[in-house]
Amino acid sequence: MDIALVGTSGTRFNIRGDINELLPFEKEIPDKQLYYFTGLTTLPFNGVNKDVFIAGCPIYSITEFDNNERIGTLMLVLEAKAVLGLPAKMTRLTGNEIYALDRNGKVFYTNDDLTARGSFYSEAQTYRGDTKYLIQNGEIPDIGGKIIFKLPKDDLLSGIDEIRKLSVIIVCIAFLLLAVPFFLVISNIIRPLKKLIQFMGDFKLGRSGYLNRRINLQGYAEINLMANHFNRMLDELQLLTNQLVASNTQLYKAELVKKQSELAFLQSQINPHFLYNTLESIKGMAVDEGSDKIFNMARALGLIFRYSVKGTDVVPLREELTMIESYLYIQQIRFSGRFEVSVCFPDEILAYRVPKMILQPLVENAIVHGLEIKNEFGLLKLKGVRSEETLMLSVKDNGPGIEPERLQFIHEFLSDPDNMAKCSKVGIGLLNVNNRIRLSYGKGYGIIVKSKEGEGTEIIITIPLEEGL
Repeated sequence: MDIALVGTSGTRFNIRGDINELLPFEKEIPDKQLYYFTGLTTLPFNGVNKDVFIAGCPIYSITEFDNNERIGTLMLVLEAKAVLGLPAKMTRLTGNEIYALDRNGKVFYTNDDLTARGSFYSEAQTYRGDTKYLIQNGEIPDIGGKIIFKLPKDDLLSGIDEIRKLSVIIVCIAFLLLAVPFFLVISNIIRPLKKLIQFMGDFKLGRSGYLNRRINLQGYAEINLMANHFNRMLDELQLLTNQLVASNTQLYKAELVKKQSELAFLQSQINPHFLYNTLESIKGMAVDEGSDKIFNMARALGLIFRYSVKGTDVVPLREELTMIESYLYIQQIRFSGRFEVSVCFPDEILAYRVPKMILQPLVENAIVHGLEIKNEFGLLKLKGVRSEETLMLSVKDNGPGIEPERLQFIHEFLSDPDNMAKCSKVGIGLLNVNNRIRLSYGKGYGIIVKSKEGEGTEIIITIPLEEGL
């Protein structure tokens, strides 16, 4: 409605209205406060009295910072009915009453036709006749007033009985509507699940015959799918059980074979002892007769037998070569110097451990299949080298060699040693050595056969380095 500036030096200015009407309110505006609303008051504007609020704030200098003295007052004149909005926009519930009071308790807005604006609100207005009200108070902090909301209890609770009756009807209808899906749930989910749980409980108790039984559930597709999966699980369990029984049977048979092998081994020890005693007798007779060849041959043969049946399965390479020397001594006597032997093993590899009797079958093959059928003078080379982390042992002869077709056949067999049908075509010696190496060290190791027809054959053993204790 109006804007006014009043200076402490006597300066006065306003936009409309009588400035003198506003001067009394200047002293009501407190110092050091951002803004302040006076109580409801009435001022004339153009000959018409208006209910207004006066919002004021003190003015201080913005250039003299050391001077905290008030130099004036700014006042805004606001129409009272505009503070809470126009009455036409206020929402009114049936029978409710609203009172907006200023800081002095005067009513500046109400929808109660019996209460005049500008009058003081009295607690007596809370009760009117026999009507009981529910009253809610709230603060209006900007103007220092409060707002009071009154709602008749009868109006607030009206319709509760109808709502209760409607609720009962809705609940009954809901129960009727839910009865059908509930029955479907019981028939298609609850009962099949209870049947499945009972079946699983009997199965868990280990009752006889349940491994061969299957469950049949009638219900939703998910229930049928679950029953099918459970039956498949039982099928797999039965299959695994049968396989386990078969495996146990095989293990039992293997254990029996092992016991029989141990018994046969104990029985077989009688023959080597008899052989030792016989060889010792032959050695004694050779000494008596003055035959050095028979003596040395019997001693070498006794060393070979003693080496083959005693001790561990893995020996230093040095011991293996000692046995090979005894074997070659016997063979050279047998063949009367028809071949020459070359042995080349560096001292630094002699301590590495190798499977016992790993070279003898290969040396025997080289003599029988290479040098024995050769009409000319033969040469047998034994060699050992270390290649990174691998020990390579070579047995090479200058015999007639192996035909390409047979060599290809041997290579295929050694790459698939499980095919026992080819064993007789390859030779038990190669098979034995190759299988022992693979069982001990893995498929990355074994024997390699190199041969060229007319030039000889070389068999190479590859095993990992294993230092002796």
